[in-house]
Formats: sequence, structure tokens, C-alpha cells
Amino acid sequence: MHTVNFSPTFLRLLHVTLVVTLAILSSHVQGDDWPQWRGPERNAVSKETGLLQSWPSEGPPSVWRASGLGDGYSSVVVSRGLVFTMGQREKDVICTALDSATGKPRWTRKIGETDRITLSTPTVDQDRLYVLDPDGDLVCLKTNSGELVWQKSYVEDFDGQMASPHGYAESPLVDGEKLVCTPGGPEALMVAMNKTTGEVLWKATIPEIGPAGSDGHSFPSMVVTEVGGIRQYVQFAGRGLVGIAAQDGRFLWGYNDLSTGLNIPTPVVRNDLVFAANGYNAGSALLQLEPDGSGGVEAHEVYSLRGSRFQNQHGGIVLVGDHVFGGHGNNNGLPTCVELETGRVVWKRRGPGVGSAAVIYADGHLYFRYQNGLIALIEASADRYRLKGTFQLPGAGGDSWAHPVIAHGRLYLREKDHLWVYEVITNRGTGHQAAAGTDPATSSPAISRLHELDVFTATLDGQHAYYRYASDNDNETVLLVHLANQHLAEGAFAPQVLKALEALQRPFVLDLAGTNVNNTGVEQASRLPNLTGLNLELCLQISDGGLEPLSTSKSLHLLVLTGTAITDEGLQHVSKIKSLLALDLELCDGVTDLGCSQLAMMTRLKALNLKKNGFGRMITDEGLKALGPLTELESLNLYGNGLSDEGLVHLQPLQRLQELDLSLLTLTDKGMEHLQPLRQLRHLELLYSIGFAGPQLTDAALVSLQELEHLESLNLIGSKITDAGLLRLGQLKRLTQLELVGTSVTASGAQRFRLELPACNIRLAAGRSRDFGLSEKDGL
Repeated sequence: MHTVNFSPTFLRLLHVTLVVTLAILSSHVQGDDWPQWRGPERNAVSKETGLLQSWPSEGPPSVWRASGLGDGYSSVVVSRGLVFTMGQREKDVICTALDSATGKPRWTRKIGETDRITLSTPTVDQDRLYVLDPDGDLVCLKTNSGELVWQKSYVEDFDGQMASPHGYAESPLVDGEKLVCTPGGPEALMVAMNKTTGEVLWKATIPEIGPAGSDGHSFPSMVVTEVGGIRQYVQFAGRGLVGIAAQDGRFLWGYNDLSTGLNIPTPVVRNDLVFAANGYNAGSALLQLEPDGSGGVEAHEVYSLRGSRFQNQHGGIVLVGDHVFGGHGNNNGLPTCVELETGRVVWKRRGPGVGSAAVIYADGHLYFRYQNGLIALIEASADRYRLKGTFQLPGAGGDSWAHPVIAHGRLYLREKDHLWVYEVITNRGTGHQAAAGTDPATSSPAISRLHELDVFTATLDGQHAYYRYASDNDNETVLLVHLANQHLAEGAFAPQVLKALEALQRPFVLDLAGTNVNNTGVEQASRLPNLTGLNLELCLQISDGGLEPLSTSKSLHLLVLTGTAITDEGLQHVSKIKSLLALDLELCDGVTDLGCSQLAMMTRLKALNLKKNGFGRMITDEGLKALGPLTELESLNLYGNGLSDEGLVHLQPLQRLQELDLSLLTLTDKGMEHLQPLRQLRHLELLYSIGFAGPQLTDAALVSLQELEHLESLNLIGSKITDAGLLRLGQLKRLTQLELVGTSVTASGAQRFRLELPACNIRLAAGRSRDFGLSEKDGL
């Protein structure tokens, strides 16, 4: 054998070279698999680094797209070079494996039949894949081939009981040699099996833990924690939160207060702390677990938050450091930060998307995937809300619910039959984020003083849909001034901040969104001489009486009250603001038909937002009728309210309307007839959501809509229109944007329509355009 001897100098150089090389590699992306629901540790946290810190305007670059996955809301898992997910083709439930580098299919296997939509996400453990269909059929497959290893039935083997008619959605947990799942049976709420053979190791039952909710289980997936040496599984079952001993299935503790029966979010744990949230106004709570001294565990409530403070219907929550982040609301994903140990809501804002939002965390940022398919990058910071980029997922419509995944520097986004994959590592380009505190407008001593106080200013430029109404002079430049809690003292303006605001010599909009400003602060704002707009979005310390000082304002054109506690009583003060042109009352649950009578006095109004979330108190036909005197209205948002076909006749006095949102209203073709007189309409939203409701329109509705000759954009997502009906819209010569995701319109039908309107951008379900050489990113 030939021996090679290296000199000590060479070996030292080699050592230095290896150390430097490893340092460079470790400073770059740290790629990890995503083998189960909500990531490696079931906490929606990725440990990867070196990811984009902002996005370009068009979003991160697309790597590949796969189709043919079947319908459904299942997310994906990534392991050992493969991507797995499940879906539904007609009645068949299928599981598919894709190559993670190319998206090409490796295998597809039928695992059952169902009339329900698929919800669960598979779990990978080395060379085994565990898949649960909505009817409770659990299978173990080989990852390399899809070959069946063993199978069980929640219903037949464990007398499983679904807490929801939608079926089972949990993802089984692999813990060591055990596979643990939640059939919801009376004698088997939770079951542990040998992961290799499917042999049952134990079954867990629970006593009565309270009257709320319902028996059984459906949506949440369990998480693992250990307290006082007792390893346990924490699950949000039909009756509430429970802790089950991992060793033998003993019931340890239960908590009933958050349960509604339709429990969806997965709880988060940190050692002895359990934080859980639920929707339908249930709220959220923090529990502390401690040993009871006799081999058991007790759960004590540290605090609970009302649904108005923080709730999460679905989309989940994530714990980052000492703060919980997630989307607040029913059918809403308002980005919110909650201090874990105290329950203090640090900040809450209205995000850029529509509907609920699924959230994960990676490299200092939150990835929000909204129900309408908008993807947002939000800094995971406790000091303030910072949006770092957005893009629209192609082909996404009203029910874009699958959770995002990050693995090996890539962002995976399932959209029913399709999977989109994006590169989010820094060496593939970065977006642009303006530096905080910079003012692109001409500086002045007053603005310079605001900057010294760390106040953000900018020229008003589309930051809010209604900001265009902040001035009634198109040639006037309006300043935007954004304050945070650090600029307040017990809810009022800090003296030096107030002095700087009083010194401003130009019109400005004051943005206090999400802060702790109170009635005193509003009174101070009302006296600012050049204030033309006030944004009080999600300012929860303001009461109806606090709005009274604004009633005497002579220059206030814009008022944003989104998500506040303002009621009809508060509108008595708002209605006296004679100069007001735009009023945003989105998600103000206390505004009802009675308040519409107050709004009717504001005859100068040009923009009014009455959007609801589809739950709670809504504006009805009577409220819309009361708005008849608002003949100057150009923009009206009635999303999620309780209007009927017959009620739409009350829109007819509003002849100046240019923008109208009737999404999630229970309307039919008949109601569209009442829109024909609104000949100035340019933008019309008629979105239907499978998970909620909305206009159920057919080709017959297009007979009425074709009369709206000024339409520039039309949203018909989820409608039942066909290729033949679409041609009726060919006479809308100004139409440039048409949303048809979830309809029966085909790519060939859309292409024929484009012959009539070549400038119209048509967005179909992802992949419909593939065979016709048309754009897949932007539509047709």
C-alpha cells in the first residue's frame, strides 16, 4: 500500500480551509425537511435561515408547479427528496408522491372513497407514510412506492365519532415507536399503535370535562410536551383541551371553556404552558400544567381572552420567543401579536388579504396565506406590524386554505389540484423594502422633528384603499404620519409628539392603527389644525363617546374605524362630521341597521365600508334602504352582510356607484337584475365561498351584468357560469380583469372570449391555461 505523508504546514492550511468553507456554508440556507403537519416539531416553525427578508413586487421566483393532486385542503410534507399530499378525484381519495426537485410524480395510490373533501396532511417517518382520509380510514404506506403496509378504520376499529360533518382532519403523530391518533370514540378518544405493525398499544378515554362542545374529534392535531417527568399528548378534542399520558394513555387533565364542538386550531406548547385559541367567539386561553404529586398533572388557567380580543377560527397560531402570532377573527386573518405569559395584545392590524389566514414562521418572518390566495410576508416583531411583501397565488379563489410549508429554502403552496413551489433563499434575488423613517416628501422642520422622535412619515400613496379621499384637491400632496405605542403616554400623545404634530403646515393623515390610543388621544387629534384623515383601525381603547370631539371637525375627510368597538351610538357623533368623504366601518360588529339611519345623514360621503365577517350582527335589507340618501357614494362594501335579492333594489338610488362589493351575500341570478341601473359601476365583487356562502350565480345572471357597460373588473369566483354564458360579457368593452376561479369556464372558452376582448386578463383555476400556451402566472 502506498502511503502519502502531508507536512504540518499543509495540514494547518487544510484545516483553515475546511473551517472557512464550513462557516460559509453554515451562514447560508439551513435546509430542513418538513415531515409532518406544521413542521418538524408541530409548531409551525422552520429553523431555516438565509431566507428572503422582503419580496419583490411580483413575489419570489417560481421553481415548479405540479397538477393532478385532486381537490382538497390538505397541505404537503417534504422528506428525503419527496413531497407527499392527498386529494380527491371524484369520490376517490388519493395520495401522491412528487419529486421535490422537479415536481414530477413518483407514484399515486387510491386509499379510499368519500363524499367529503380531504383535510388531513400526511405524516412521514423515515420510509413510512401515514395517511388519514376524511372518513377515518388510516393507512401506512411505503414512501418509495405507495405500497400498503397496514390499515385501520377509526369508525370500525375504534367506534370513532366525528365532531364535525366535514370529517376527520387531524394528522397522526409519530412519537418514537408509537403512532398516536384521535378517533374520538367513547372508549378510544385517543389511540396509540405500534407504528410498524398497527398493533394497538393503548386506548384513552376521558371523563366529562364540561358541557361545552360535543363528543368525538375532527380537526386539531395533537402536540407533545413534558411536565414533571410525565410525557403527554395535548389535544383539542370535541369537548375541549385534554392531556393524555404518553406511556399508558391515562387521562391527566381537561379544559372545557374554549370548546364550540367545531374546534379547529392546533394548540401550541412551551414546557408547562399550553396556549390555545378557537373561533366562533370562543377566544383563547393560556394554561399552566403542574404535577399533582400523585403521578398526575393539573391544568390551571393563567388567563383567558374574549373572542373580541383574540380568537382564531382556523389557520393556526405560532409561538415565536415570548409572543404568539396569528390571524384574529372569524373568517378573518387580522395579523395579531399576543404576549404569551400575560395575554396582552401587543398589536393587531388589518392584513393585506381577505378571509382567514394560515400562518407559519421562518427566519424572522411570518408567512400568511390568506383565504383569497394572497401570500404575505410579515416581520415577526413584537414592537410593530411590518409588511415586507405580498403576491397572489395563481388560480386561488375564495377557499384557499391549505397551510404553507417551507423546506430546503422553498415555499410550498398547495391550491387544491395544484402545488406551487417558490424559491425563498437570498441568493435568488431580494425584494425592496423602504427604510423605516424615511420621508420621500419634501422635508420641513416639523417633519424633521417627527423623525427625531422616530415617527414614520411618507407621502400618501395608496397605503389604504380610502386614503385617496383624504383630500378633495387632486393637486394637493398629503402627508402620512404613522404613530406607534412608543409615541403615546397612557393612551394620549406624548407632549413632544403632540407639539410636532401641531407644527405641521400641510394636510396629513394620522395613522394610529393598532395602538393603545384612547379617547383622550382622539380628542387631541381632533384639535390638530391640518388633520384631514384619521386611521383608528383596531384601536380597542376608543369608545362611542370618544368620537364626540370629531363631530366639530371642519377638515376631516377620512375616518377609519375598522375593528373597533364603535356601535350605532358612536355613529351619532360621526354623522355630524360635515366634511367627511370616506368612512371605513369594516368589522364593526356594533354597527347595525339602526346605525344606517345615522349614516344616511352624511350626504357628502363618497366611500363607505360596511364589510362584516359573515357571522354575528349584519346589515339587512332595511339598513340598505336607509342608505338611500347617500347619492354621492362612489364606493360601497357590503361583503358578508345579510342582504337578499329583493333588498338589492335599494341600491338603485346610488347611481354614482363605481365600486361595489356583494361577496358572501346569499344572492341569486334574480338579484342581479337590480344592478342594471348602476351604469357607472367600474368594479364589482361577487365572490362565492364554499366554506361560507355567497352569490350563487349562473349564466342567467350575465344577462343583467352585460348591461354594466363601464365595468373594468368583475369577480365571479365560485359562480356556476359556463363557456357559453361567458360570451355574453363580450360587450363589456372596458373589462380588463375577470376572476373566474372555481367556475365551469374552461381555458378554451376563456380563449374564445379573449378574441372579443383581447385586453381582458382572465384568471381561471391554476393549470387551466397550460394546454393553450397562455400565461400561468397572471391568468390568460
